[in-house]
Amino acid sequence: MKQNLIIQAIKRYAVFAFSFICIYAFQPVAAQVCGNPNVIYGMTGSGGLYPIDITNGNVGAKINSAAYPAPAPSGANAIGYNTINGKFYYFKVNPSLWSGGSFISFDPVLQIYTTLATSPIRATVHAGCVNFNGTGYYCTDVNGNLFYYNIGANTWTTITSYLKDQFGSNVSNVIVAQNSGDIAIDGLGNLWIVTSNTTNYGLYEVFAPLPTTPQASVIANKIIDPSATTPSASGFQGVAFSATGKLYLSTSNKLYQLTNKTAASMTYIADLSMAGTGTDLTSCSYPIMVLPVTWSSFTASLQNNHAILDWTIANASGVKGFYVERSNDNKNWNELAYLSYTETEQEYSFTDFSPAGGHNYYRIRETDFNGESFYSEIKMVSIFSGLPAQTSIWPNPAKSLINIQSGASSDSKVQLFDQTGRLVYATVARPGSNQVNISSLAAGNYIVHISSADGSSHNEKLIKK
Repeated sequence: MKQNLIIQAIKRYAVFAFSFICIYAFQPVAAQVCGNPNVIYGMTGSGGLYPIDITNGNVGAKINSAAYPAPAPSGANAIGYNTINGKFYYFKVNPSLWSGGSFISFDPVLQIYTTLATSPIRATVHAGCVNFNGTGYYCTDVNGNLFYYNIGANTWTTITSYLKDQFGSNVSNVIVAQNSGDIAIDGLGNLWIVTSNTTNYGLYEVFAPLPTTPQASVIANKIIDPSATTPSASGFQGVAFSATGKLYLSTSNKLYQLTNKTAASMTYIADLSMAGTGTDLTSCSYPIMVLPVTWSSFTASLQNNHAILDWTIANASGVKGFYVERSNDNKNWNELAYLSYTETEQEYSFTDFSPAGGHNYYRIRETDFNGESFYSEIKMVSIFSGLPAQTSIWPNPAKSLINIQSGASSDSKVQLFDQTGRLVYATVARPGSNQVNISSLAAGNYIVHISSADGSSHNEKLIKK
């Protein structure tokens, strides 16, 4: 009996030791997947999966060290990562090279490849991704067809052969013509499509909920016209989101970040330290806020008792237009006007010719095609019987000196703000005429804010030559 107890104890210890070894052995592999918010994942045509640092383009060690089962990878592409089950999904063999291709999943912790249902696709597939809740995988082929793979049911569905933008233009034809690109899904379930060739690229967004059954057509809203110029002689092949909603694009060997989708401008990050790892991208991030509207500036100034509103935006995505709203108590808001968004415009202006006496609060409500809205900060313009009518600033534009005529009965505070809202100069204006030297300021647009002791104020745009 004693001997049996010893044997049982040894067995329990052995099981514990084996479990500990297994956990310890798997920890380094698991930790290198989704453990760093600055890492996305690239895949080579031979099926190698590699971590890529988005800050410098450095490529880490291959995460799929296990040998592939037959057939060997060929034209591997269209990778997506499932944050729910921790697996990568992709075509190990591209459908154009083998009827239906070889569609698989890969578990980086257990280092296991699993062959999944054969797809109905017969053309080359460059673009693929897993949706944010891990239930399905979407991909497009070079003929502009959209497909859906149900992860739980292990079944494929052809969604549509006709993608079109909000203006009725055929997006599937763009995919055919440009023949490269990738797709990604954000945390709201919206599908982002990048089309590209060696000279041009475009960006589209399919709003959630994404279809899972056949459709006659699907609308892909145009964000960047496909005539935008690529920053190099190579087309974009990979797309991935960062945790903060930034969009990264790769050629085979270079990494870029889309910094302003309104102006379709890119920032070069780096050459990838391992050639070929930019052939396809995915990430562990499904951000809620993707390339949101950036309010570069918003100013409200009083000129001739009219409230002049000026705002500049950047990184606009899926924008429908802008509502100008006014309040007299900063609680109850009324719409004054609606301005349509234009892709080629970043600067907008509106004049309120009838502001009310006292305080007038203004804000801009940007609205998207999917019904979402984003607000600017709130600006105030005040109209009182004394100060605005008797306060003036000249010359405007000015190069070095401006004159401020203050109608207040006591000293007033004068503040100059640049277009970002940063205070760049402050002084005091005495009742009557004052002269202010602005020669040290950089050329550009400023807002002069003059406030008196009784709470009245005056705002005026100033142009520094």
